[in-house]
Amino acid sequence: MPRSPYHLPGQHIASASPQPSLAAREQESRVHLFLVGAGPVGLVTAVGFARLGHHVTVSDIDARRIATLAAGRSPIFEPGLEEALRAETAAGRMDFTVDPTPPVGSAFSIVCVGTPTDASGPLSTAQVESVVSALLAVAPPEHVVAVRSTLPVEGPERLSRLVIERRVAGPCPSVVTNPEFMREGAGLRDFDVPSRVVTGWLFPEDREAAQAVADLYGPLNAPVLVADARSVALIKLASNVFLATKIAFANELARICDATGADVDLVTAGVGMDDRIGKAFLSAGPGIGGSCLPEQTVALPLLSARLGIPTPLIDAVSRSNVSHQQAVVGRLGALLGEPLGGARVALLGLAFKAGTDDVRESPALAIARELHAAGTSVSGYDPRAADTAHRADASLEIAPDPVSAARDAAAVVIATEWPEFRSVDWGAMRAAMRGDLVYDTRNVVDRSAVAAAGLRLEILGRRV
Repeated sequence: MPRSPYHLPGQHIASASPQPSLAAREQESRVHLFLVGAGPVGLVTAVGFARLGHHVTVSDIDARRIATLAAGRSPIFEPGLEEALRAETAAGRMDFTVDPTPPVGSAFSIVCVGTPTDASGPLSTAQVESVVSALLAVAPPEHVVAVRSTLPVEGPERLSRLVIERRVAGPCPSVVTNPEFMREGAGLRDFDVPSRVVTGWLFPEDREAAQAVADLYGPLNAPVLVADARSVALIKLASNVFLATKIAFANELARICDATGADVDLVTAGVGMDDRIGKAFLSAGPGIGGSCLPEQTVALPLLSARLGIPTPLIDAVSRSNVSHQQAVVGRLGALLGEPLGGARVALLGLAFKAGTDDVRESPALAIARELHAAGTSVSGYDPRAADTAHRADASLEIAPDPVSAARDAAAVVIATEWPEFRSVDWGAMRAAMRGDLVYDTRNVVDRSAVAAAGLRLEILGRRV
């Protein structure tokens, strides 16, 4: 009985022939993957697959980035990533290239390039289409191209057109989708213990190819969903927008708590005890950030508007986030009891969350912009994201440590939940400051240490 070209090596059709040994089956199940795009998603995915025993060739157009990776250094900060990168490279399971052509013998290409906001709007597929088109032109028909980049709902249709155009010249690789559900700061763990593996087919005849991509994750024993690519694209977008909705809801509750004297942690804990709601992502802070949630809370309303479908709840999520960050600055001004214009504020934390050096759509930088617009001088500190923050906003003054950031400040604002901020020397901070206000939007500081230093502590939505 012939084997389908999409079955992974080691997935044998039942026959009367003797079965290979366990060691042989494990060796056969390891395949050669070609991964395009050495960004946060691509690198975590590459390391994750290498740790499953696959050989991964990572390709990127940035020669400097490839050289950095080949030297065993990660160009991004993700907990455990650099150590795992070195280990898998030393084990011979990873190599790096600027060559955009899949190596001979590779069975799958995994596309992890960006879908940024550009002149056409959020989730531009220009880079994805360029890479997929190039792969269709050079990869053999039995090859499978899996797009892991986040796509708009119309993205699969654009990819389908590329396949149809290529098929005019003869058989070509199947193209399927495989969105990621990993969090920055916990990317390796999320790859190793995924909530689900989802793959999508562009054409019904490619269901088996989509299943073959899902089978790459088999050792992880995750729930698997194989569906049409349009549904898969909406699964990805809807998941992130729903998470953003929970955060926005908690942030609005925090402002109500500030006004009424309630405590948002107690409120959300009580609400989250209902298993229909759950506590996950029901946490108040300075707002959503990163490369996914903010962009997708804009992309989904734009889609519904093009379709002429009223979605007032989905439409409100992005607006809620912007208004919340404005409200945080307004609250800071009220707590200071003096005009923000001419004041100096220390901003501790510049990354959009702890565990990463990513400042894309960072709430901290949004707050800095609001403060600058009010005429406030801002000095920022971050243990990992200082350089990326300065590249993103050259007007932001960067301090080498928290005490330097606090020098002559009327207030200190905690904007990122770095664990280091729990052990800040508040006595030294008090000596450096002009004022006495500490405004913690993440609920991470040691309350007793702040009080012992003679500082006035306010925490977003919480009683002190």
